[in-house]
Amino acid sequence: MRKMTKIAIVLVAFALLTQVVYADEGENTQNAYVDIETQEEVEIIKDHIGASVRLLQLEKSILRNIIKGEEAVSFLKESGYNTTELEAILAELELLKEEVLSADPNSTDAVQIFIDLKSDAIELTKEFRESVNELLDEATAEQLRLRIREMVSEQVQNLTKRIQNQIRSFNRNQLHRIYGVIGEFDKSTINEYQNGNITKEQVKNQISKMVNNFTKAKKYKIFSELKEEKIRLRVQAKAYVENVTANFQERKEMRLRDRIQNAQKIVDSPVRAEMQNRITVRMNNLSAGSNKLSDNASSVSGNSGADNKNAGGS
Repeated sequence: MRKMTKIAIVLVAFALLTQVVYADEGENTQNAYVDIETQEEVEIIKDHIGASVRLLQLEKSILRNIIKGEEAVSFLKESGYNTTELEAILAELELLKEEVLSADPNSTDAVQIFIDLKSDAIELTKEFRESVNELLDEATAEQLRLRIREMVSEQVQNLTKRIQNQIRSFNRNQLHRIYGVIGEFDKSTINEYQNGNITKEQVKNQISKMVNNFTKAKKYKIFSELKEEKIRLRVQAKAYVENVTANFQERKEMRLRDRIQNAQKIVDSPVRAEMQNRITVRMNNLSAGSNKLSDNASSVSGNSGADNKNAGGS
């Protein structure tokens, strides 16, 4: 039992530290707009460092997809395909990347900004992939995958280093909180981790050794406090997501309108026209969806009134 308590403390403590892993796309949706992975990712957006980590990861994901997309377009052009549609999607991804770069991690709306922009990135990446798949047979698609797999981007590598540094800064602050709960402070371990001299796994082993000498009662108290903190962050993230989804479609329509205006700087006229047309179609679909929801709500409201009247009469 004592060993299990020690293990539980270490596991909960390290659940409070962020991971380098970032989900580009989520398949399991929690609601209409935010997938489960995204809800978990917003747990760390409680300060500007956590927000910076997620925005940098989003920037890296978009940049990587643009680079791969450009290689795919080059490959398809060599094979004589019309790539205007694909280039239009990449052009919008470029505008989206600029929006991510201009996002303020100190903003009180950082969660909303991250969720909105990640949602757009997933949508555009999916559209690009599906458009490519429609053009190619399996053999040609495999040739393209091999060509993309061999690519190395210095820009992506630089972003990876920046992300790792920010994650270490975030985890340093989390370690301060964890050691505060434990009641013993190990400044040298925190500094060694912050400077990249030891790994998170090594920090985990140090905490495990420290906790091993505690009484059962103290171990349980630490476990309870750390678990409570993790639950609080999860509940807070869920509340953030619920608030963000309230006017999700309206915000998306505003972003799309801005992109139509920003598309004016795209030099290639056919690509610019294709992108503006695609955005206009998505905006029309949003409006149609909003009207349908409004009609359904009115219908439900009307039926509810009739039901209430009948209930009152009985």
